Amino acid sequence: MRKRKLLSILVALFAMAVPAMAVFTSMDLDATLSNLRRELFHDYRQIDKTRQQLNDKYLVQHQKMVEIVKKCNDMSLMLYSQKQDYTFDISYALEKVTKEFNNFNKNRTPYDRIVANLDVEIGRYARLIESLRRLPPELVDLEIVPDSLAYHNDTLDAHLRQTESLLQQELQEQVEAVLAMNAVQDTTSSVEENVSAFILSEAGQADRDSCLRYASELLTMYAETRELVMADSTHYREARLRMEESYQYARDYYGILENKVFSEGQTPWWTILAHPGDYWREARAAMREKYSFSDIWKALTNSEIEYTDEEINNSNRLMNSARIYWLVIYLLVFFVLWGLLVLVLLPVYRFIKPVGKLVAKEQRRYLALLLACFVFMILTFDSSNDDLVRKGVSVIQTFIWLLVAINAALLIRLHPSKLKHSVKLYLPTIFTALVVISLRLLFVPNAFLNFFFPLLLLIMTLWQLAANLHRSAKADRTDAIIGWVSFTITAVATLIGWGGYVFLSLIILVWWYFQLAVILAILSVLDLLQQYKRGRLDKKVEAYSEKITYVSGADKEKLLFGATWFHDLVRDVLIPWLALGSIPTCVQWALDIFEFNDLYITIFEKPFFTQGEFQISVYSVLFLTAMFFAFCYANKAIHTIWQTASYRRFMRKNQRTIVRANEVNLSLGNSLISVFVWFIYADIFILTLHIPTGSLGLIAGGLSAGVGLALKDIINNFIYGVQLMGGRLRVGDMIECDGNLGKVIAISYQSTQVQELGGPIIAFTNTALFNKNFKNLTRGSAYVYTKVNIGVGYDADVDKIRALLQEASKELLTKDEYGRDVVDPKWGIKVDIADFADSAIVIAMKQSVLVEKRFGFIKNARQLIYKTFRENGITIPFNQLDVHVINDEKENK
Repeated sequence: MRKRKLLSILVALFAMAVPAMAVFTSMDLDATLSNLRRELFHDYRQIDKTRQQLNDKYLVQHQKMVEIVKKCNDMSLMLYSQKQDYTFDISYALEKVTKEFNNFNKNRTPYDRIVANLDVEIGRYARLIESLRRLPPELVDLEIVPDSLAYHNDTLDAHLRQTESLLQQELQEQVEAVLAMNAVQDTTSSVEENVSAFILSEAGQADRDSCLRYASELLTMYAETRELVMADSTHYREARLRMEESYQYARDYYGILENKVFSEGQTPWWTILAHPGDYWREARAAMREKYSFSDIWKALTNSEIEYTDEEINNSNRLMNSARIYWLVIYLLVFFVLWGLLVLVLLPVYRFIKPVGKLVAKEQRRYLALLLACFVFMILTFDSSNDDLVRKGVSVIQTFIWLLVAINAALLIRLHPSKLKHSVKLYLPTIFTALVVISLRLLFVPNAFLNFFFPLLLLIMTLWQLAANLHRSAKADRTDAIIGWVSFTITAVATLIGWGGYVFLSLIILVWWYFQLAVILAILSVLDLLQQYKRGRLDKKVEAYSEKITYVSGADKEKLLFGATWFHDLVRDVLIPWLALGSIPTCVQWALDIFEFNDLYITIFEKPFFTQGEFQISVYSVLFLTAMFFAFCYANKAIHTIWQTASYRRFMRKNQRTIVRANEVNLSLGNSLISVFVWFIYADIFILTLHIPTGSLGLIAGGLSAGVGLALKDIINNFIYGVQLMGGRLRVGDMIECDGNLGKVIAISYQSTQVQELGGPIIAFTNTALFNKNFKNLTRGSAYVYTKVNIGVGYDADVDKIRALLQEASKELLTKDEYGRDVVDPKWGIKVDIADFADSAIVIAMKQSVLVEKRFGFIKNARQLIYKTFRENGITIPFNQLDVHVINDEKENK
C-alpha cells in the first residue's frame, strides 16, 4: 500500500514537472512554441504582481537614496560649521562623515544589484523576441517593441542580406528544372512540401504571435522600471561626489586635529597659572557661548522656555543645553534607582533568612548596585531618536557595563570583610572616568578644559594616594597593588595634562578605566578557576591518576594532561589571549569615546618598523605572542597523546600491563612533534611579519659555501642527534663513556647530557659521543655485571668466609618499584677468590645487578660485608711491606 502511494506521488510530481521542462525536452518546434506560450502567459498574468514587487524594491532603494542625500547635506553643514576651539565637536563631526562615507558603498550595492538584475531580464526578453521574429516565415518589423529595446545582431543581419538573393535565385532555378521534367501540378506540390518544411504551421504562427505579445509586455515592464531606477543615478553621483569631498576634507582635518591634540598640545597649566585671570575670562566666555544654564534649569523645572532671536539662531547653544539636560536626567535616574533598591533590598535581606544567609551584610549594597545597573540598562534602551542623545546614552551604558564588571569581579573574588576597602581603592578611578566621559558627552570647549581639568587631575591623584595609604593594608593584596598602579597612571596623566596635552590625558584615564574592568574580570576568572581546581579538578586528577597504572613517577605526571586539559586550556591559552586582546580592545574603546578611531590604526595596525617588505606592528607582536601560548598548549597536548599511544602500543605488543621507566623510546617522537609544531609557528611568524622568503633564499644561496663550512659541526651534531634519538640512546639510559658512568638526562639536536652517579652533569656533543665507544648498559639487558672486592688475611678460612657472605647476601635479594629482582636470579650471588694481593687474599662478590640500582647495590653490599666480618671476627689486614736494608760496607768486604 505504501509503495502504491509513493508511486502515485512520484507520478503526480512528474506530471507537474513536465510542463516546466517542456521547453527543454521537446524536439518539435510547434510543441516548443506551445509550451513557451503557456509559460509566458503565466508570467504575463503575474505582471501586475511583478511590477508591484519591482516598484516596492525601487521605492525602498529610492528612500535610502533620499536619506543618503539628506545625510550628505547634513554632514557637510555640520562639518564645515565647527570651530577650531571645540575639539570634541570637531572629532564628532569628522567621525560622522567618515562613518557615513563608509556606509555609502554598502547602501549603493542593492541599487547596483537591482540595475544588474533588470539588465539581465531586459536582455533575455529582447533576445527571445528577436529569436521569435526570425522564425520562418520571418517578420519584418515588430511595432509592439520600440527600436530602443529591440535586439539587433548586426553580424547575422549582414550575412542574411548577402545570401538572401543567392538563396532566392537558387530556389527559382530548382523549381524551373522540376517543372520542365514533370507535370506542373505534381511538381509544384512536391516543391511546396519541400519549402514548407521550414515554415511554421498556422498553429505555430499563432503561438509565436502570442509569445511576442507576452514577451513584449514583460520587456516593457522591466524597461520602465529600469528607467525609474536609473533616474536616481544622477542623485547618487552627486551624493557620492559630495561625500567624497567631505570625506577627503575630514581625512585631512583628522591629521591636523591629531597633530594639534597629540603633538603640538594645548597651553601648559603653569603658563595658565601665570595669568589665571585672562584664561578664566576666556573659559567663561566659551562656556557662555556654548551653553545656556538658564535653559537647563527651566528644562529641569519644566518651565516654558522663551528664546530670543539670537538664541534661536544659535542652534548649537540650544543643542548643547539639551545634552546637559539629558545627561543630568540619566545620572539622576541611575543614582535614584540605586538608592531605592538599597532601601528596598535591605529589609528583604533582614526578613528572608535564606537570602540573608547567602548574602553577607557587606555585600548587600553592591548587589543593589548591580541590580540598579541592569534596571537602568532596560530603562535607557533605545530611548531617543536623536543621534547625539543616542550616542551619549551608548557611552553611559558602556560606563555602566564596565561598572557591573568591576563590581561583579570584586563580589566573586573577595571576602566580604575586604570588599569595602577594595572598592574604596577603585572609587577615584571610577569617579575620574565618569567625569571624563561627562566632559566628552557635554562637548566641553577647549578653553574650559585647559583651565579646570589639570586641577581636577591633581585632586584625583591626591584622592587615589590617600585611598592607597589608608586602605591598602586592609584590602586584598592584589587590589592594593592595582591601587598603586592606578595612582601611577593617574599621576602620569596629571603630568601630561599639566604639560598641555589634556586630551591625551583624557584618553589615558578612560583607557585605564576600561583596562581595570578587564583586569578585574580576568582575576575573577582565575579565582573561579582556582576554586574549580580545589573543588573538582583535584579529585578528578586523583581518580584519573589511579587509572594510569602502567607508568609512574614523572612519566605518569605527564599523562595527567588528559584530566587537566580544560583547566590548562583556560589558564594557559584563553586567559593570556584575553589579557593580550584586552590591550588593543580597551584602547579602541577609549579612542571611540573621543572619535579618534584613526589613532587606533596608527598605534596598532601601522608598522612601527619597516625594512622592505619586513614589517613589525604592535598588532603583529600581540598576535604572535597569543599564537605562542596556543602553540605551547598544542605542543603539550600532542606530546601527551603521542606518549599515551606509544605506551599502549608497547603494552599491546608485549602483552604487558606495566611499562618500566625509559623502556619506551619517546625521544625521537617527542623531538619530531616539537619540530613540526614550531615549524608551523615559524611559518605563521614569517607570514605575519612579511619576511621575504625569496630574499632569505638568495642570502642562503650566496652564503651557502662559507656558512656551510662554518656550520659543519652544527649540522653534524644535528644529524648525529637524530640518529642517537632514533634508537641508539634514550633519555634514562645508563651509559659508560670515557670511564664515566651516568644516566642520560637530555638529548638535544646539538648535545647529550649525562648525569654521573656522583651528581655532576657532563655534556657531550652528539658528534663526539657518536664517535666514542660508549657502553649503553641499559640497552639489550636491564642487568650489568657487578663485582665487589674485599681483602682478607692469608691465614683466614676462605670457605667459611664464602659461606658467611652467601648467607648474608640474601638480604640484598630485593625487588625494585616495578617488582623486578635487583639481582638477576639466573646468576644469583657468587663469592670467589679474585686475586692474591701483596697483603691479602682478594675475595670477590659477583652478581648481575639492575643498571639503575648498581650504585646503591655496591654501597649496601660493602656495608653488609663489613658488618658480617665484624660480627664473625674476621679482620681485614692492613697493607704490609717488608723492607730489607743492605749494608754496603759488608758487601764490599
